[in-house]
Amino acid sequence: MATAVIVAALRLAGFLTGGWALALLLVCLVALPVARTVSARIAVTLSVLLGLVPLLWWVPSGFGPLGRGTLVLAAAAGAVAFAAAKGGFKTGARRLVPEIAWLDAVPIAAAGLSIWVHFNLLSIRAYDKVLGLLTMNWDNASHFDIFSMQRLYGRVIPLLGASPDGSEWSFQDYPQGFHGIVAIFAELTFGKSAGTPFDELVNYANGSSLVSVLVAVMVLAALASLPAFRRCPVKAFPALMLVAAGWIFGPGSSASLHGFPNFFLAAGLASVAIVLGATMDRPLRPSSLLPFVACVVGVAHNWALLEVLVLGAIVMVLQPWERERWRATRSGYLIASIIVLVGATGLALAIGQLVGVSTEAVLYGVGGVPIPDLGQLAVILLGTSALAALVFGKAPGNFGGTQQRLRWSFAGLAAGFVLGCVMALAQLSKGGTLTYYSHKLAIAMCLTGLVTMALAFAAWLEAVRKRGLSGKLAGAATHGRDRSSRKTFRHAPGPTAMVASALAAVAATQVFGFTFPLDALGLPPSSPSAVAMAKEFKVLDEVPRSIAMLMSATKDRQGQPAVYVTTRPAEIDAILAKQWYDGLTATYTERGWELSLNMFALSGGPDNLRVVVNKIMKADPSALIVVDPENQAALNHILATLDK
Repeated sequence: MATAVIVAALRLAGFLTGGWALALLLVCLVALPVARTVSARIAVTLSVLLGLVPLLWWVPSGFGPLGRGTLVLAAAAGAVAFAAAKGGFKTGARRLVPEIAWLDAVPIAAAGLSIWVHFNLLSIRAYDKVLGLLTMNWDNASHFDIFSMQRLYGRVIPLLGASPDGSEWSFQDYPQGFHGIVAIFAELTFGKSAGTPFDELVNYANGSSLVSVLVAVMVLAALASLPAFRRCPVKAFPALMLVAAGWIFGPGSSASLHGFPNFFLAAGLASVAIVLGATMDRPLRPSSLLPFVACVVGVAHNWALLEVLVLGAIVMVLQPWERERWRATRSGYLIASIIVLVGATGLALAIGQLVGVSTEAVLYGVGGVPIPDLGQLAVILLGTSALAALVFGKAPGNFGGTQQRLRWSFAGLAAGFVLGCVMALAQLSKGGTLTYYSHKLAIAMCLTGLVTMALAFAAWLEAVRKRGLSGKLAGAATHGRDRSSRKTFRHAPGPTAMVASALAAVAATQVFGFTFPLDALGLPPSSPSAVAMAKEFKVLDEVPRSIAMLMSATKDRQGQPAVYVTTRPAEIDAILAKQWYDGLTATYTERGWELSLNMFALSGGPDNLRVVVNKIMKADPSALIVVDPENQAALNHILATLDK
């Protein structure tokens, strides 16, 4: 308790801010003795942080001067101090140090590679450059607005009052978990009170890219914590690096670098739920149940359609059905009940928010999204199926509880495949082509499929190990020797095996395309991440003039609804520019969205300004139209000579 008070006091005094606050939070998460290994600790604590903590924005109270960021940091520090003091300082301090093995290098490598891929948005500070990067992808405007509203008003959009123009705020029915954790990071690094719109733009860019890095680390840490992999690190290392390559360089970057970081977070939480399902020997144990519930809730508050993938995790948790697994003490049952109640509350909030979304909006919604490589998806699905078939061919009696659950790891992917087929048939029968949500579901299946394929590989490794162990034990018994010691049959990998493993791991990083930026040498990168990074560098070298115009238009207009009409449609889409105006001025409303639909004519060029202005004024004679300074005289003339 004293430690939590000290941390809170330092925060209030302004001594624990910026990157130091974030660093302390991450150190505390690793130090919490919720598991023995460092990878398991990272997976457990990050899943709770990213999946459950954003529910704090559904509490209308702003938690006084502390704010949610300080509350989370103080709670984490206090929990670490309590663990250190429990059972004596010497014993407690020893408990804070996790067990580290060679395979724990995988999440560390994932962190380094992901930081490299997201470095532009992770480190940027210049207002015009950050806006230039974010306008490259359409959905960033919407995500920034949700984040900004949480920062300004201290709660999620569904809990807000009336908007400035009297209509509903936009995104009332949009899940807001991702935005909540980014807002908490902003509180830690910048302060509880929101800064200028452009300060918040930097906070959003830095925070959202940090979340993407943490998602990759969380997924790889969960896999690296599996005992089956830790027993065979030489074989596991290249397999896990293949998963890392997919999440960082391959289809994962199609989400994290293209304006879908919330979707990337949901895919990560769904994947970790599946991994956690394999390790839940005692489902009611708090250290197992809490992160699992956090993942389920986090998926619902980010991209609820991916709950279908979590179904596989639930199937795994139920294996094997033995009453002994569900036993607990009275206090254990009480704690488990509280965790389930929190999870049920989180799910109820998500369902209540999404209940107004029509099935047709999901089935036939349109939008811009990178089309996934269906060849890669086919390889992942068939590879997982092949491994699952090999493992299922083994007699169940040869497996322990964890191995039985690993056998069923494909269930979530199978459920996602069925849903994808149903959606595809509906879309093809109505419009003759696959649309937005089918493409995004395919990306999620690529990502979750890589994790599932790794789990199937882990199950196969266990089957091979147990078969070899049984053979050696039988041979030892035949010759009358006692070889029951586990140590007898464990052999350290030789240097040749380690070199081969390292080479295979490096090769795995290039499976989704060449990642190194060697254009000058005639070797252009081809991975989705490298292509996206190349586009970012072009924008950073020369920010489009439309960005400066947009920034000028929003100056001193906070809370003032208007229709921003750009006359540079070749540099930025007119409706997208209007969305950014609304986000930067905190005026993103349904009425503003309806008015923006009158701007399609600008796609034909700035000469259509009169047509657009005429449509807007007919739709709402009281609308305020804002244009770039160079077009103010033209707007005045158009307004003075409007069609009657």
